[in-house]
Amino acid sequence: MSHNVYVLLHTYETKFGIETKLIGNFSSREKAEEEKKKREKLQGFIDYPKGFRIEVYEIDKDRCQEIIYLT
Repeated sequence: MSHNVYVLLHTYETKFGIETKLIGNFSSREKAEEEKKKREKLQGFIDYPKGFRIEVYEIDKDRCQEIIYLT
């Protein structure tokens, strides 16, 4: 059985470049959505309502497909 973590992020563009805020890691999509709803009307988020995204990662899974050795 695989276990996932749901990462809630908020990204927006400013005159200085792209800004991304890591809001939190959640045990379910529902919990991540609840937190998103709490923040949608808050300062820092309200001006960029489409900036939210939830990424899903499987726990204990190697996401790197190749090893890079630096010398």
